[in-house]
Amino acid sequence: MKRIIFIIILGCLVSQLFAQTSEDKKPPSLVFHVFYNDIKSAQLMRTTSLKNMLNNGQWNKIGEMQMGIGFNYLKGISKKIDAVATLDGSSTDYLFENGSTNGSSKFLLDVNAALNIKLFADNHKLVPYFTGGAGLSTYQGKTGFFIPIGGGLQFNLFNEAFVLANIQYRRAISPSINDHFYYSLGVGTNIGKKKKTKAPAEPVRIIEPVIVAAEVKMPVKNIMIKVSDEQTGLSLSSVEVVINGPDGKIIGLSDANGLVIFNSVQAADYTVSGVLHGIETSIQTIAISSFYVPGQEVPVSISHNDPRFTLVGRVKNKSTQTPEGNVTVSVVNTTQNSTINQQNQSNDGTFSIPLEAAGDFTISGKKSGYISNIGKVSTKGLNRSTTLYVNLELEIEEAKVGQSIVLNNIYFEVGKADLNTTFSSDLDKLIQFLKDNPDTRLEIQGHTDNMGSLTLNAKLSQARANSVVQHLINNGIEYTRLSGIGLGQSLPVASNTTVEGRAKNRRVVMKVIQ
Repeated sequence: MKRIIFIIILGCLVSQLFAQTSEDKKPPSLVFHVFYNDIKSAQLMRTTSLKNMLNNGQWNKIGEMQMGIGFNYLKGISKKIDAVATLDGSSTDYLFENGSTNGSSKFLLDVNAALNIKLFADNHKLVPYFTGGAGLSTYQGKTGFFIPIGGGLQFNLFNEAFVLANIQYRRAISPSINDHFYYSLGVGTNIGKKKKTKAPAEPVRIIEPVIVAAEVKMPVKNIMIKVSDEQTGLSLSSVEVVINGPDGKIIGLSDANGLVIFNSVQAADYTVSGVLHGIETSIQTIAISSFYVPGQEVPVSISHNDPRFTLVGRVKNKSTQTPEGNVTVSVVNTTQNSTINQQNQSNDGTFSIPLEAAGDFTISGKKSGYISNIGKVSTKGLNRSTTLYVNLELEIEEAKVGQSIVLNNIYFEVGKADLNTTFSSDLDKLIQFLKDNPDTRLEIQGHTDNMGSLTLNAKLSQARANSVVQHLINNGIEYTRLSGIGLGQSLPVASNTTVEGRAKNRRVVMKVIQ
């Protein structure tokens, strides 16, 4: 309905340019002018207020406005009313109402018809006037209507030449364009003689407005983007993919097959890019012509070139054998002495972390009240052109007060209490747990099989518990948080009649006591 009303008004205004003449009215005149569009100030005024803008000095500087050139055609309706038709063109990076921009300068065309209502007739040197009408903007396939309201000054010079200065606020009435201020300065001259004639005897004939045909509907398609590793050609998941077009940015995340699909995208020119682990992908462009090619989708391929390997894994609850989320995965590069921490996915426990080439790494998980295994991986000797992923499954176990957890990977010299720290990986696991949970207190229990006397086994188990406690103290754990107890052969967990059973009974156990 707004569009029909606008067309009727526009037709009526234009018809006045060719209507009857009257005494001392302006003859047909042509003005060449330079103008500036200020979208930024109008946007800021709408989102804050004019008072705040003036108080904070936020009005846009003229050097930051969009400049263009144009023409005015003027013809008097009466002594104090001129009909005006304006054609403007500029190269601009248009600021849309949602805050997005085109990203590059494109052609903006403005046309409008208006009435200049003057305070004095043209026989005065200085003629102030008010202006109002209706206009149309078109930019990158987007067309919208606006209402220009403002005023200006006409400086009459010699030989029927004049200078026209004008300022307007152009209020958008279509969502595809934005409000803006408009400033113009031009020089004009009469292109027809003034005529002083009596009013026409016949009534004014109104030209019927022409109703413009319905606008052409732009095609809509899905955009399917495939992301792959440049060196191996493998599909890449978890890549943040961005398509940037006239209406701003749309963001998606690639799936396990390296695909991300943007549904029902309107035909336009777009750029496609992505980022993974801080490294940007290649950039591809989509031309508007791609939407007119037969098919349901517009296919695009982009590649990612990261010289690092990728550690992919999952955190699993050791007790329930189900994925455990909200775990901070810590990757320590022991070769370069650097650390990366990343939160894993809450739904499936997965994580994806870059690994430098020629490095050794230890991986652990951190979650309050849980103890984590410590994994080890290495990229030494791996060829990046053929290998992208290093896989790891990380187990964590809840350690509640009163719970006992067997530490299977703590070893001693045979028949002694001397720790074999080279192979006792659970010592690092224990230290990390105590550092991650500074309020926790542990009881370290030593257990033996039934080989040997009760007395010797009791002493051996106590000595081994004490060795573990001392190792923890030596690695920065406060002694007040630890206690050691030797339980000898009193609490077997398997039969002592087999080699395998006796191996299970020789163990170290941590018990959470606070």
